[in-house]
Amino acid sequence: MKKFASLSVLFILLFSVVAAGCIGGETKTGTQTEGKGITLVVLTRHDVTIQVMAKRMFLQSDIAKQYNIRDIKFIKAPESLWPTYIEKGADVGWGGGPTLFDDLFKNNYLAPIDDQKVLGLIGAQIQETIAGMPMVRKGNDGKIYWIAAALSSFGFTVNHDVLKRWNLPVPQTWEEIASETFAMDPPQVGIADPTRSTSNTRIYQIILQAFGWDEGWKILTLIAANSKIYDASDAVREAVIAGDIAVGNTIDFYGYTAMKLNPACEYIIPKGQSIINGDPIALLVNSQNKEAAQAFIYWVLTEGQKIWLDEEINRLPVNPSVFDTPEGQKRPDLKKAYESALKTQGIEFDDNEALATVNSMQLYFKATLVDANQELHRAWVSLVNAYREGRISEEKYRELKAKLLEPVKFKDPDTGETVTLTEEYAKKINDRLAKDSSFRDTLMQEWRDAAREKYQSVLTEVQG
Repeated sequence: MKKFASLSVLFILLFSVVAAGCIGGETKTGTQTEGKGITLVVLTRHDVTIQVMAKRMFLQSDIAKQYNIRDIKFIKAPESLWPTYIEKGADVGWGGGPTLFDDLFKNNYLAPIDDQKVLGLIGAQIQETIAGMPMVRKGNDGKIYWIAAALSSFGFTVNHDVLKRWNLPVPQTWEEIASETFAMDPPQVGIADPTRSTSNTRIYQIILQAFGWDEGWKILTLIAANSKIYDASDAVREAVIAGDIAVGNTIDFYGYTAMKLNPACEYIIPKGQSIINGDPIALLVNSQNKEAAQAFIYWVLTEGQKIWLDEEINRLPVNPSVFDTPEGQKRPDLKKAYESALKTQGIEFDDNEALATVNSMQLYFKATLVDANQELHRAWVSLVNAYREGRISEEKYRELKAKLLEPVKFKDPDTGETVTLTEEYAKKINDRLAKDSSFRDTLMQEWRDAAREKYQSVLTEVQG
């Protein structure tokens, strides 16, 4: 009987150990197996090229050996799924822009960075602000919750050969891309769906803050009317490189890559209409490997800065000391771009304002300018052609253009009143859109239907 009891106890203990290791099944993150070392789990918005290079370089580093880090598991997930992976124990968040990381910070998904080697880089090698934009995020407690790992600017990449083919000018501002000049079939401008692209989300936020909410939406509407919509920002870049379109919204390093791959391409920052961003890296709140995770963060901010110099990546480092390395001295073009970025004449951009309307902006853009893009494009091009060909007067053209650009009117699901998406209304519903799927779906359908009806109405008037 005693032998049976002992076996029972042994079985229970073994079951407990196995069960503890299997919590979460295949999705368990942030693991360390005795004898095998640590596997860090990194949530990222970076593409596969960056992931592969970072993994190879880091696992060969002295830091990886010192902290017994044997593997890195990258998870490239859409923003909406980051909280799920964080709750399951992912260790590090890396790349995706400050709005994403500030949202995570606001919702307590980031842990304070307390490694003294990492903190010692701030001020000594990494500036706290560049071109007026924060490179670190400090909480009210004075602790640091994210640090920029790279720099980003936002603009568009042009293909000069395609511009010449269509007899189009080289645009220098957002207004030029939104002008009648680019109203044509097939569209020669490319943009990305903001619900699928953090960089294009940032571009749209920049335009809304540069021109103000009301005027900004008019410019966004006309840019969308002139555009082919892509599912991802890298698809926009590839279309410009291939000559499928003449102009495409891009983050800076996509533009630099395009220039490397096709000499006809040029990346342009609209003067006085853009910003310099710090692209963050952060420790996640449920990491079970906080010491090792912060060692990885330190590596990314120092030796790992060499990743950005690769000719397949072409990003601007945040730590300029990398230009003193042999690898850095081979990239005088990136050093020049870095120095130019420091002098960028940007707008005064408010991260908090951007965060307060990000869900509303993305979903309204998606419903009215992406989902209804076919109707919008047809109405706009038909209107411009009718005016060019003298089929409508200038007065009628201005009247119908104003109608096309007026705010979409829709029914408030709670009050039943007819409203428009003012900035105040966007702030009021922003958090609810992220949490209440029924409310979100109802509003998006209202926006989609109202937009299509408006665009069709303009087209009907143009066609007489």
